Amino acid sequence: MREIQVQKLTKDNFGKYGEFLDLLDESELKKKSIFQEGFFADVVALEFNQGNQPTVSVCHVKKQSDNIISFLEAHQYTCEGLLPLDGDVIIFVGIMDRDFRTESIEAFYVPKGTFVKLNPLIVHGTQYPVDKEDVHIVCMLPGRTFKNDMLSRKLETEEQIRITRECVKNEI
Repeated sequence: MREIQVQKLTKDNFGKYGEFLDLLDESELKKKSIFQEGFFADVVALEFNQGNQPTVSVCHVKKQSDNIISFLEAHQYTCEGLLPLDGDVIIFVGIMDRDFRTESIEAFYVPKGTFVKLNPLIVHGTQYPVDKEDVHIVCMLPGRTFKNDMLSRKLETEEQIRITRECVKNEI
């Protein structure tokens, strides 16, 4: 089993997968909004597949003894938005190829309140709580994406990846 380490989320190391924004940092929100106080409009644009309305779903993830990646998914035509609400999480992402190979998989620490946009054709999957037993995550996708625009693959045991360390906020 291959192992990967969690990285700090930075524009340099995450940019090829999408973008992120701390929705609790008003100084950063002001830089991206036409309004400078109280209402920060249109700070992240999500490209959704034409014809489907945007939806909000909630993922409820639970802490595991080992953070093992055993399932991969990607969306061909749409991006995905993730927002951890009540705890910090680890996500994993990679570049899509036709065989869902795992060589490009990387893991990132995402503090609660940080919105992450995954571009189309970015491999991803479940999220892993860092310091809480369970975390709720808002997931934004076009309606029916799981029926209409989802590629997926369950990994064989020898292909699975272990995320090697639980990170603490001030370590990253």
